[in-house]
Amino acid sequence: MRIDTIRFGMVDIDENKQIVFDCGMPGLEERHKYALLQFEASYPIIWLQSVDDGSVCLPVLDTFAVLAGYVFDIDDLDVTELGLERPDELHVVSVLVIPDDIQRMTVNLAAPIIINTTTGKAKQIVLSGGEYNVRTPVFTDICKLVMREEGRADACVIKKAQ
Repeated sequence: MRIDTIRFGMVDIDENKQIVFDCGMPGLEERHKYALLQFEASYPIIWLQSVDDGSVCLPVLDTFAVLAGYVFDIDDLDVTELGLERPDELHVVSVLVIPDDIQRMTVNLAAPIIINTTTGKAKQIVLSGGEYNVRTPVFTDICKLVMREEGRADACVIKKAQ
């Protein structure tokens, strides 16, 4: 399936890999179908693109890949709603805020998006306990990941996506 996006133009989406938020997400309750778009130029940033509205696209991060110490419990009700049966069905991403000064980039660790990779069901959950912040600085952690994967030890240069 092809969708017209504001950020990336026409994009091919595998209909079998759509992500469905039964209740939408906070602030985007009317948008239910999304796809994860990955581009080498913006790695490790992934794009959560609405399938129904080409103007809705959120930068997200594969949280565990960047922040190895990030751990939390998922409520039994959320596990049931998402139909999660095995840990390998779980994919967690977190929404990024990318300001003009990308060194001030933050990630919302207090409300991760949980995706069942088998069924495509997804839900953004708000973690209880206040252990994580909605605006956690992440630029340095992203740089470390990129340098580690590229085998580099020099300073990381990341350009803001246009």
